[in-house]
Amino acid sequence: MSKTSIIPQSFKTLAFKTLAFIPLASLVIATGFFIGCGGGQERRAETAKTSAAVSVDVTKAKQNLDGTLSELKNLRDASDTADLKKMQSALKTKSSLLSDSLSDTVATSQTAVAAGKTQNDEWRKQADAFTDADLRNSSQQRQSDLRGSIDELAAASATLKSESDTYLSQLNQIVSALDLDLTQQGVRAINPTLVKLIDNEPKLRQCLSDVAAKGKAVNTVINP
Repeated sequence: MSKTSIIPQSFKTLAFKTLAFIPLASLVIATGFFIGCGGGQERRAETAKTSAAVSVDVTKAKQNLDGTLSELKNLRDASDTADLKKMQSALKTKSSLLSDSLSDTVATSQTAVAAGKTQNDEWRKQADAFTDADLRNSSQQRQSDLRGSIDELAAASATLKSESDTYLSQLNQIVSALDLDLTQQGVRAINPTLVKLIDNEPKLRQCLSDVAAKGKAVNTVINP
């Protein structure tokens, strides 16, 4: 018989399972750590992405506003021989695009506000956990800057929604009126409303510009 002691098979199996478990457990712990660290970065990235998207939607909305304004002016200045049916079709198309892009802009800005609030809450929790006074004060200042920019974006978004709702309501009434009476007399009858919409266009455009500026301000706080 060999002098080498024979290790029971059950003990070998237990030892193997124990050794195999150690790196796996370490991997799980490490993975959990990195996921936890990444959570804050993911929230920051989401806030930056949504706030940057605001400007993209504003640009599209302004382009559609340009197109709608052009069609309104065409109807206002229509001659007696103008192709009213063609003008009506063009206005319908442009007004639909404008409505969609304005809705997208409001929705995107509201999403950016929500993402910013989530980010701000996270920074507040971090600041409360800091024991170093300088670090805590610095974090609280950044949190304050973000909160202020978020509040301004929320206010600009609310103003845009109110203004766009009013503008689109009048625009849709013009489209409906043309459906009812697509004649030279019908166009002349709605001329005062056409003029009002044309005159109010700069106000809506300014609301869009304000939302874009406030969205950029949020992005600047996130990515100084």
